[in-house]
Amino acid sequence: MKSFINHMSCQSIEEVEMPYCEGSCNTFTKYSAMAASLDHSCACCQESRSSNRTVNLQCLNGDVVPYTYLHVEECSCRHSDCHRAIRVPARKTRSNTLV
Repeated sequence: MKSFINHMSCQSIEEVEMPYCEGSCNTFTKYSAMAASLDHSCACCQESRSSNRTVNLQCLNGDVVPYTYLHVEECSCRHSDCHRAIRVPARKTRSNTLV
């Protein structure tokens, strides 16, 4: 993805390549008879390697200033803590019976 970097009243002179992580990872919840409970395994797609990059920003007052940002180099699935979803009460629905 390319976009301009804005900071304070300054902006990159050209659009900057801004890679990001996106994707699905092996995440599941299943019943474990041995534990007599649910086993959760969660992973999320996130950066596994990044580097600092510096670009010049043009300011409204005419100054050109360096700006350093994190550039994503590589993504992977990483294990993460599973958080239980907040249960939302089910909506009551009408039941129609054909007689």
